[in-house]
Amino acid sequence: MSMLNQPTWAISSAADGGGDGDDVVSNAAAACPALSRATIPAAKIGLPTRGAVVTSATLKAADPAAGASEFCLVKGHVTSVDPSAPPVNFEVNLPTNWNRRTLQFGGGGFDGTVVTGLGIFGWGTAPGQAAPLDLGYVTFGSDGGASVGSNPPSSFALNPTAFSNYSGEAVKRTRDTAVAITKQYYRHSPRYQYFAGGSKGGQEALTAAERYSDDYNGIIAYFPASQQAFLWSAYHLQQVAYGTPGAYLDPAKQQMFGKALFGACDKLDKAADGVISNVSACEKAFTFTALRCPGGRDTGDTCLSDAQIATLKSGQRPYKFDFPFPNGTTTVGGYPILAGGKLSPYWLDTTGKGTETIFNGLTMPAFNYWYQQRKTPPPALDLSLDYKQYKNRIHSIGTEYDRNNPNMDQFVTHGGKLILVQGNADMLTPPNATNAYYKSVAARYGKKTQQFMRYYTVPGYGHGEGVFNLAWDSVSALDSWVTKGTPPNHPIAYNGSSTTVQSRPLCQYPSWPKYNGHGNANEANSFSCVTS
Repeated sequence: MSMLNQPTWAISSAADGGGDGDDVVSNAAAACPALSRATIPAAKIGLPTRGAVVTSATLKAADPAAGASEFCLVKGHVTSVDPSAPPVNFEVNLPTNWNRRTLQFGGGGFDGTVVTGLGIFGWGTAPGQAAPLDLGYVTFGSDGGASVGSNPPSSFALNPTAFSNYSGEAVKRTRDTAVAITKQYYRHSPRYQYFAGGSKGGQEALTAAERYSDDYNGIIAYFPASQQAFLWSAYHLQQVAYGTPGAYLDPAKQQMFGKALFGACDKLDKAADGVISNVSACEKAFTFTALRCPGGRDTGDTCLSDAQIATLKSGQRPYKFDFPFPNGTTTVGGYPILAGGKLSPYWLDTTGKGTETIFNGLTMPAFNYWYQQRKTPPPALDLSLDYKQYKNRIHSIGTEYDRNNPNMDQFVTHGGKLILVQGNADMLTPPNATNAYYKSVAARYGKKTQQFMRYYTVPGYGHGEGVFNLAWDSVSALDSWVTKGTPPNHPIAYNGSSTTVQSRPLCQYPSWPKYNGHGNANEANSFSCVTS
């Protein structure tokens, strides 16, 4: 069935001419299944494809008790020009009561799994926060064109088209397909279009801002994994911890270090809350020498040897490359070792073998398929690789994948708004890297930066987890900024990991929340955003 010859159905609107009211599909029971087997011509998709097809369209009933609205769940795929490349599989959710907004969700890791867009955006739920779909947004996501069936993660990179999709082109192909389906269902275009993603999805969010800015009114990027240099810096830390005799910290030593760190730094923000907020003061107050074993030799789990102290310091220091990566990157890190970043399971495992860490789970598949381009599965751990051997591939991959270019002229001209969020305890996306990206944007646009971009850093927040697991309705904040011109000046963040309601002011970089010295330490109004 072509998109051009489907039957029409009744649409009632609370506002005319593309206004801000809702569209209501009056006979969704007929309209939704009519989308089944619909095709989207390649001409409607802004990058080369062989078109797209809807494989199913199912009306999902409302559930008032759960606050869930009726919607049409559409699944399908975009067919690649290269027959050997996997398709871009997608899901589009079309609410019966549409608020004339769309929200595209980004993926994560090596993608490969269809992002449904059915839930909230974020890794913790703030009080009163509802899923965008239940608020009337058309929501959608894809697998990034990186589905490889039963093959190992990241092996899609052996196909150039699949890697281009993963690097960012799937963002455009998914968006254009979803908008075509949206237009068919409601008979006109969305008024506001948003993108939200974290980690790899944060890289996709910056792709949307940098490469496809005219398609979006607003974008949210959480801890964007936007540079391939992160892989090599994480790999360097693996080499230090597992390739040097005596350098590994076992679980007891990791726990001992963490206890000493928080004992020295937790109260530097004037509140004993298990969160290291005053990171710069911690870097001055904490000394590794206090944990040194007598003579620097490993004498047990109550102290650290010189080799183990060197391991931690290597994580704290920026890692310098011998040549610039694309867009001029020469250093990455350091990692938030003294900000409460979790050593395990990101960097240090419990076995001392290095095979069970998140770092290794990312670096080995990427190096095997991205750089070495082997067709066999990667080894469990290989500490012999040298990035200098792959200079040409680093340049090629970085040109496609990396997103740390501060040039946002088209996005600014288009009137776009960008919310950037980074956890200060993130061991996968080093905070210093996101800080450096923001600084480069601010250096380019000066005071004008505040007109289109807000950057928030969150103490105690890691890579979608942490002792302060950020819960914030950033989608509603973005929508208010775009539609009403009201920026999120003094947002409140909630701790999704706390058994009690715990809130903090969400502070713009470089400020952090300091306890005022009086009032309930679980309430945001007892804190102020300060820079010293």
